[in-house]
Amino acid sequence: MTGVEERPSETERRTALQVRGLTKRFGTTVALNSIDVDVAEGEVRGLVGRNGAGKSTLIAAVTGVLSPDAGTISFPSLDQDGLRREQRVACVYQKSALVPFLTAAENIVVDRYPTNGAGLVNWNAARQRATSLLGEWGAAHVVDDVVNTLDPLQRKIVEICRALSTGARILLLDEPTAGLDGDATKTLFEHMAKLTGQGITILYVSHYLEEIFEVCETVTVMRDGGVVATRPLEGLTVGDLVSAMVGGDAVARELDTPVLLPEDPDDEPLLSSKGISVEGAVEDFSVEIRPGECVGLAGLEGSGIFEVAEAIAGLRPREGGTLSVRGKVVPPSNVMKAIKSGIGFLPEDRHTSGFVPDLANEENATLSVLHRLTSSFGAISPRSRRKVYSELSRAWEIKQASFQQTTKELSGGNQQKVALARAFASKPEVLVLANPTAGVDVSAKTSIVNSISERVANDRTACLIVSTDESEFQPCSRVLVLYRGRLAAELRAPWTEHQLAAAVQGEVSSAPDVK
Repeated sequence: MTGVEERPSETERRTALQVRGLTKRFGTTVALNSIDVDVAEGEVRGLVGRNGAGKSTLIAAVTGVLSPDAGTISFPSLDQDGLRREQRVACVYQKSALVPFLTAAENIVVDRYPTNGAGLVNWNAARQRATSLLGEWGAAHVVDDVVNTLDPLQRKIVEICRALSTGARILLLDEPTAGLDGDATKTLFEHMAKLTGQGITILYVSHYLEEIFEVCETVTVMRDGGVVATRPLEGLTVGDLVSAMVGGDAVARELDTPVLLPEDPDDEPLLSSKGISVEGAVEDFSVEIRPGECVGLAGLEGSGIFEVAEAIAGLRPREGGTLSVRGKVVPPSNVMKAIKSGIGFLPEDRHTSGFVPDLANEENATLSVLHRLTSSFGAISPRSRRKVYSELSRAWEIKQASFQQTTKELSGGNQQKVALARAFASKPEVLVLANPTAGVDVSAKTSIVNSISERVANDRTACLIVSTDESEFQPCSRVLVLYRGRLAAELRAPWTEHQLAAAVQGEVSSAPDVK
């Protein structure tokens, strides 16, 4: 990093953030287990750990979103100033919190509009404040632009300026490079250096460990709700961090689910993709999956795995390559033709695209087969829909008050089963399942994974499970790994947690038995 003002030595720097014995429980789950963390003023501290390690809970506690069950959070270098927490700490989350139809200036002051003596919004003062903050990032020219017209870097700058508009001296950045290209990421890092040169402390969260080495001085590694290491980065490698994040090198299997292999390895593939590319996300993705086989597709957030899933399902345009089911070419960018070609799809987020909340369970589960339930007069047959859903409901063991109950009233696990039932309703030859157990409890996860395994085996379907959660790969005979949009590795069962964690970081050499 360049452009950093000379700062006091580590021993001379005051402590900006101090966490002692922080504990947080959600029911029987211990999300944080007596956490101790100290971060110096003007330091960039990396915070890493696998999904579920406790990073998000720690951030929520530091920002005051969650109240801990035990322990303390203090700001020693700021306490004497009598500032409220929101004036000390600000967070920029991975998912944008900007209001898309407001201008950059309006977003920056959205929850703290300056007012005049009459209590009305002082728009001149608001604009001047926003212009000053944006100007420090070389982006004053976007002050009056509507946010949804900005490029990804400009939007990220607006979010950071909004966070800093309170005068906060501790900035938490959660996956800040998500959606940014290489040049934009470099620009962001350069500006971060200027912030720390001004004494602002940054807690930097990223799944991409290479970024931790590029911008951080020290790193705190979390695992299973605890801190397992805090070290200077000098002398460490990505492999060292992977080992600390994973712990032991156990085989990555939690459920008693059989691995699904094709009955005959020489069978013609049901699904064949060759050289599929998605603009700005994926390059040259190829896979073949045979009847009765389950294959995983793994990668970090932003690796391109969900774009692949959507391209196969016809939801996203393909820029190149071919896709076929049983040798028949599937046209691009057409969901209905993908369904009619034999592809069933479970979207990444059930809440946004998995079901319609106010529709009945039987209506949601049969949305993919309406063309089969419609009479010659164009009307849907309630009797036919009831028959189809009755079979799906039994197969997935959906717990509901009635078939007419709205899906939004179900538990998370049963909502997910309704979404899965929709994917299976068309009796597809190919299944593409994104995050099939997202947001469900352990018992529901076991039930869903086992049900998927049984149906794929019995129906001799070709199944692609796309996920950032390795526990969903239990039925998979192999896992393909994408790293920054390109196929980086293929692991065959039984792989270890360390092998998979290393592969998704692009560390193929440290993942034995990788093709």
